Amino acid sequence: MTDNKVQFNIQRIYLKDISFESPMAPEVFTNMSSTPKVGFNFESNITNLSDDIHELTLTFNVKAEVEDKTLYLVELKQCGVFTISSDDKDLKKRFLNVHCAEIVYPYARENISNIIQKGGFPPLFLSPIDFHTIYQNELDKRKDTQ
Repeated sequence: MTDNKVQFNIQRIYLKDISFESPMAPEVFTNMSSTPKVGFNFESNITNLSDDIHELTLTFNVKAEVEDKTLYLVELKQCGVFTISSDDKDLKKRFLNVHCAEIVYPYARENISNIIQKGGFPPLFLSPIDFHTIYQNELDKRKDTQ
């Protein structure tokens, strides 16, 4: 029987990469005729640094458009390095994909909002993400394809 104990430690949360583009500046600030449409997507990636040390990277792309013209584009990689010790591999994966992502995401939200605001636009408030449901859906998809 597997021991479900987990030893967990946050080693570091850091910003790995950030990019902001506003190709229509400064005209956009005086000629905006309608409310921008904002698109948002993200992905996560886990890199094993050793048996118990892992880097989680959340990559975000945010794009605001008006009439198919880009107002701004943000690309960001927010990372965390975590120590997770457990004999249960599934529990370890869940910890990385859910709990670690829940720890890193607020930093990404703040950095995205701040850089948009520093670019001269109103801050963007990203909604919470249900990482548990996303992870469970991925597990269900994999079961269906097997």
